[in-house]
Amino acid sequence: MTFTRLFGFLAGVLLGAGCATRTATQQNEALLLTAPAHRLVYQRGVDGTGSLPIAGVCAWSGAVVEARVIEVKSGREVQIWQHVAEVRADGQFAGQLKIKGGWYHIEVRANHRRQYATVAVDRVGMGEVFIVVGHSVAHGGRTNLNDATSDLVNAIAWPTNSDAQRKEYERTADPQLLPGLIGTHFADDVRPAPFGNGTYFWAQFADRVAAAEGVPVLLLNAAFGGTSLEHWAKSARGEQFEHSFVKSPLRMPYINLHHALRRYAAVTGVRAILADQGQNDWPENDAGKVFTNYVTWVKQARADLTFPALAVVVNRASPPGNRPIIRRVQEQMIREVPHCYSGPDYDTLRKRDRYDGVHFSASGLLHAAQLWADALTPRFFQQVTPYQPAR
Repeated sequence: MTFTRLFGFLAGVLLGAGCATRTATQQNEALLLTAPAHRLVYQRGVDGTGSLPIAGVCAWSGAVVEARVIEVKSGREVQIWQHVAEVRADGQFAGQLKIKGGWYHIEVRANHRRQYATVAVDRVGMGEVFIVVGHSVAHGGRTNLNDATSDLVNAIAWPTNSDAQRKEYERTADPQLLPGLIGTHFADDVRPAPFGNGTYFWAQFADRVAAAEGVPVLLLNAAFGGTSLEHWAKSARGEQFEHSFVKSPLRMPYINLHHALRRYAAVTGVRAILADQGQNDWPENDAGKVFTNYVTWVKQARADLTFPALAVVVNRASPPGNRPIIRRVQEQMIREVPHCYSGPDYDTLRKRDRYDGVHFSASGLLHAAQLWADALTPRFFQQVTPYQPAR
């Protein structure tokens, strides 16, 4: 395949999937970036740094590819032009830059025999990535808080007017229907991939984390309203169950987390799963079964990412009717399962924060955003080793 055909093919596929950014300065469009993507956030490590992928295609075999990093807020160049790769015979290149947590403008240039081409990505983050799982209290509904006020807060979003596409995903669970690897500001009209409903309280939670840590945040939502830990465990194992609207033959609800891990976090990295599980398990009287169900999907998630240390932040909440068994299991997860951490305590919420004893009122959403942000203390970020993909 000639370079022109290769370039055209990759450009069409990657741009169509939202996976590439191209703003080539030359009319022949000799340079195309496939990574990093606009507003995508890559997970920083415990030392505050991470590897930013630089990859793409170029018309000139053997060309030297360099990149520089400019801080968005100040416009200050924080990393001068640095060699990252050379273009291979097939026209492709791949390298990386190690950078500190922050919000950056990235420029990439190729130089070959006095020929130059430059591309840029306006906003790229090195920061924090989270995946939400659980039932309706994690999933969200019709009531949403306002969008994130900070420019640092992002999601991978379902496109506007994508109802038919999303319904087809719900029917098939085909990951090719999911949004591509490109970020967007977590605004009012955003439904975060792979299964989120809207901003809910998660955009304002991310606002608080971004402000506290001073780095960009990317949030994915894999929760599914109306599900229990039994449903999550059985679908993680590929077992079927009866449900009025959750399609277990597709491995729903767990398949959403599987896709979040394999399609998104495998590229961006991830700090932790934020788990709000257990409210719908109140009919179960056997604490051992509830605990086993919780552990089952956690183990499967860690296997899917091939990262046994994947952190899970466990929320605590007693279902209506004072069913203490559920809270005891949540606390057992934190106490006994490695790499599980204390999340917020919903039992501290006021009566008016839940309009039906379970789901949040507007005041409850505000409190939930703050409780989740408060749970992620500076010590949490110092202790928890995130997943960072090998570059």
